[in-house]
Amino acid sequence: MRISVGTGGYTHFFIQDLCDLIDYYADMGYTALDLSLDSKYDAALLSENWKMPAKRVKAKMTQRGMIFGQAHAPIVAYIDQAGDEFDRQLKQCIILCGYFGIPSLVVHLFHIKGCTRESYVEENVKYFSRFLPLLEEYGVDLCFENLGGYTEKDSYCFDADDLLKVINAFSHPHIHACWDTGHANLTRLNQYENVVKLGDHLRAVHIHDNLYPISEPDGLFTPDGHNFPLFGNVNFDAFIQALIDIDYKGTFSTETDTPNRRGHRDFSLNGEPTLNLKPIPFKIRKMADEMLFEICKYMMQMYGLWEEK
Repeated sequence: MRISVGTGGYTHFFIQDLCDLIDYYADMGYTALDLSLDSKYDAALLSENWKMPAKRVKAKMTQRGMIFGQAHAPIVAYIDQAGDEFDRQLKQCIILCGYFGIPSLVVHLFHIKGCTRESYVEENVKYFSRFLPLLEEYGVDLCFENLGGYTEKDSYCFDADDLLKVINAFSHPHIHACWDTGHANLTRLNQYENVVKLGDHLRAVHIHDNLYPISEPDGLFTPDGHNFPLFGNVNFDAFIQALIDIDYKGTFSTETDTPNRRGHRDFSLNGEPTLNLKPIPFKIRKMADEMLFEICKYMMQMYGLWEEK
């Protein structure tokens, strides 16, 4: 199984050119990437003049022997915020996935104000159905992600049962699921049971860690830490065994921020913000990315899944 890392993670703050980022990760041993199209640094790929930058990125991926195993669409929380621009961006994401040969595009289902479980499914199915012809044309799967239900409102998308309600309502060959290990941990879900329940519908993963029990978020701090695997209490033995048992075909894709921009609450002294430790130096960031690769390699080796380049 290929180890993958998201292009929209913390390192993108330091290396903003996507081709340079590809070289950076390839030199470390990564053989796959998650194309994060929800970053401001990827605006060129979502513009009308996307073909030239995309051609450059495709050539670099080929040169380095890498693949995009999955992609992440821009995020809009509530359905009434999804206007024409979001429609255009999501269509462009599907076209880009087709161009790059990316099999799975991860999206967040919309929150619906005052929804019931039934209306939540109905409204999301109604909205995303407009993209089905484009998914068929480009051979791309739309994968809905489980969210962290500890603070979510107006949403029913927390476990495998919730995801399957939406997927089954579509009953379409290009509608599937992405499993986020950190979000699942915040609601104390059994990773093995939920992944096995998704079965062949699981086409993408977001791998990161955190700790529970959690404290109540206060608006400045989130327990959704996106920490490195094995730095929290996500049961990755259960998760990896489930991937094996369902014969998961995707990449082992991390979505981490550690050392992070999500960490401590901001501190002010005499009314002046003190942010001396944000952001971390690039030297430390590089060491962290190298360690993340070694952690994932160790996890793959322990289960006989390590795939040499």
